[in-house]
Amino acid sequence: MNTIAVASPRSSRQRLVIGSGVVAALLIAAQVIGSASFPSNWYAHLADPINDWQGWLRTNRTTHWSFTVFINPLTDLVDFLLTFVEDFFTWLPWFIPPIVVFLVIARRKRWVMATCAALAVIYPGVVGVWEQSIETIALMTVSVAISVILGIPLGVWTALNKRAESILRPILDAMQTVPATVYLIPIVLLFGIGKVPAAIATVIYALPPMVRLTALGIQQVPRSAVEASQMFGATRRQTLARVEMPLAVPSIVTGINQTVMMALGIVVIATLVGAGGLGQEINQTVRALSPGKGLVVSLAVVAVAFVLDRVSLALVTTPGAKVASLTRRQLLLIVIALLIATIIGRLFGWVEFPFSWGKFFANPIDDFVLWFRDTFSFITRPFNDFIVRDVLIRTRSLFNTTLAWQLIVIAAAAFSYVAAGWKMAIATTIGLVVIGLSGMWYDASETLAQTVVAVVLSIVIAVPVGVWLGRRPKVETAISPILDSLQTIPPLIYAIPFVMIFTVGPVPGVVAAVVYAIPPGIRLTALGIRQVNPESIEAATTFGASQRQVLWGVRIPLAMPSIILAVNQMVMMVLAMAIIAGMVGGGGLGYRSIEALTGANGAGLGIEVGLAVVIMATILDRLTQSAARRMQAPAAQ
Repeated sequence: MNTIAVASPRSSRQRLVIGSGVVAALLIAAQVIGSASFPSNWYAHLADPINDWQGWLRTNRTTHWSFTVFINPLTDLVDFLLTFVEDFFTWLPWFIPPIVVFLVIARRKRWVMATCAALAVIYPGVVGVWEQSIETIALMTVSVAISVILGIPLGVWTALNKRAESILRPILDAMQTVPATVYLIPIVLLFGIGKVPAAIATVIYALPPMVRLTALGIQQVPRSAVEASQMFGATRRQTLARVEMPLAVPSIVTGINQTVMMALGIVVIATLVGAGGLGQEINQTVRALSPGKGLVVSLAVVAVAFVLDRVSLALVTTPGAKVASLTRRQLLLIVIALLIATIIGRLFGWVEFPFSWGKFFANPIDDFVLWFRDTFSFITRPFNDFIVRDVLIRTRSLFNTTLAWQLIVIAAAAFSYVAAGWKMAIATTIGLVVIGLSGMWYDASETLAQTVVAVVLSIVIAVPVGVWLGRRPKVETAISPILDSLQTIPPLIYAIPFVMIFTVGPVPGVVAAVVYAIPPGIRLTALGIRQVNPESIEAATTFGASQRQVLWGVRIPLAMPSIILAVNQMVMMVLAMAIIAGMVGGGGLGYRSIEALTGANGAGLGIEVGLAVVIMATILDRLTQSAARRMQAPAAQ
């Protein structure tokens, strides 16, 4: 007869007490015996082989077969495509692109959307960045096209081959997790400075969603549809081409949309390697401290994103979509009319955009920021001093001089064990030691301090707002466009007004990270509150609970998994802003990444910085996800 041993509550408490005592003893011993900060003589010199490789590349760039056979031809091909697209758009009269965009979208009978997209094409010219927008459109067009050409076959292969999926999944994760500045360094070493490395970096950053969503679309095709095709004698290739791919089109379209958004996210960073375009204009607004021009140019980036997104969606025919069918004669007449309009525009010199009202929009914004800085300096200056002196400096001192690094590692491992188990505890221990061996302990502690401050401020703002909106769907719908805009505008733009208000330093980066992180926090919190089971709310109300008691006793506890996921997303968004913080004087890993990218021998440093950022992001991501899973309500049987 089998017996089942059940641990008594008393024995569980005893094990908890014993475990807590052991951890406390280890912490005390680590603090007494250990050393402050990570020993510099333990530096593993991970950068040396990378720097040696960098020197070898410079020496053999023109002679080694890998360059002459593969890299240089690929560089020439991408450069040709970028130059061709840019020259073509520059050659066209300014009024032709908005007309073409209107016609492409109007074929789906979406007249309002077509008009808005046409106006979005004109907007960069109105604000004086027409030529720069053409450079960005060329870079985006080529990068997104390459991502789609590579992403769809890889997605199909991943969906049909489990081994391929297991191989590609960690690669795709790394492509999205590693900071853009980290893989810009080897790309620059291989392809030089200019638009080509910017395009290749954009493809690397934007390819994963295209692959993932294509694979998802293929995997979600109903099995009955595939079996019916096979019953009628279709081969595997015919089933894929005539059944699975058409049914997967909605998911593929979503992948194109996400690819466009991801590609735009790297526009500003790409200017660090000579990409030019709107990103360069945004960088110049930082140097000039002109938030008005920065916002105007950023809206031009948003306009480019909107146009590319809508045109890409209009060019893909989804099942059941209403598309205006044109006869060959009608199509020929439209093409002839466009050719005649182009010839007339070229003959009369109507090529460049005829006017610019950029300063008209920018100056009032600059004046408002200056007024705000001078009027509320009695609040902003004490806040800046408090964050720097009493929070960031004290936290940095705590991690580097007060606490022994051994104590920090043991405490982090113990917390990881409680939150996510022994595997996570081991991974956390190894990760922190690797950060120390890479020489990034001091910079990582500074970035961690800024991240903690930004995340706490984001939670204080986003969670209450999300709870409030979750109970008011109409208000949430009304402010949804504002949240969309906050996530679409390049992150660097948020830092410009805060640099003017708080001066150069870590605070502008922290505040900008908060503004960048709160939209997903608000959305996920509101989603959790809104999706609480109505029956639970009705039961609480039936037993006489007030609205406040329902909120704190029912809604928030049941929405806690979504709230924790909101915290997870805010942590990731704040870490993504580390590079931007480094560009405005924030220090830490963000500054070191900029130093690596702009320095003469920065490849090794860039790898070390990227490794530290990836380890921090992975640990924080896994811990918050584990917390969300623990708080998830058990599935109904």
